This record gives sequence, C-alpha cells and structure tokens, in this order.
Amino acid sequence: MPRGNNKDYSAKMTENLKKALTEMLILSFLNKKDMTIYEILNILDKQSNSICKIQYPYGVIYRMSDRGYIEIAGKAVSDDRRRIHYRITDLGKEYLTKITEEYHNFISGMNMILEYIDGLVDNG
Repeated sequence: MPRGNNKDYSAKMTENLKKALTEMLILSFLNKKDMTIYEILNILDKQSNSICKIQYPYGVIYRMSDRGYIEIAGKAVSDDRRRIHYRITDLGKEYLTKITEEYHNFISGMNMILEYIDGLVDNG
C-alpha cells in the first residue's frame, strides 16, 4: 500500500526539478544581458505559460553571488523601487557551460532509456 499522498510527492518532485534548473535558467538569461530578477521572473512566467515560477529567487541569487557566479552590474531607482541589475561573471560562464552540458547529457540519456522502454514488448 503506498504511503503518503501522490499529489504531495508529485509537487515535491516538481519543486526539486525547478530547484535543479533554476541556476541554469538564471545564468542563461544573464549570459545574454544584464537583468533584474524581476525581468527574469517575468520572462520565465510568460514563456512557460506560468509553469516555471521561482518561489524564492533571492535565495538562489545570494547563493550564486556568494559562489562568484554573478555580481551586481548596477542599481537604479524607478517608481520608488530599487532595481538591482545582475551580470554573470567569468566563473559563472564556466559553471553555466558545465551545468548546461550535464543537463543535455542527462536528458539525452533519459530519452534513450524511455525510447528503449517504449520499444519493449509487453509479455504480461
């Protein structure tokens, strides 16, 4: 008999996938141009039909900043709001290359396995 709620498990799995891909997505945006977190979140929301939402983006930002992957590119005040623009560092570009390659290798391997499974004959 299964333990726990399948919906809870599915939500946790989705959240873990998001966490694993968040750094890659943010670094990919910053690799194209300096941006605010607000800009990145807006694009993610719109381009994914609200599927890719980052709940706590500043934790990721602070962690990547502490590791030297990103840095503050500038600050601006508009509409009584302070906007911080971030940029990717050379170390961040190296890390992005590595995690993007790992992502593509993993997805490729998963696809090969799923194609193999799809090709199996069900003798049951």
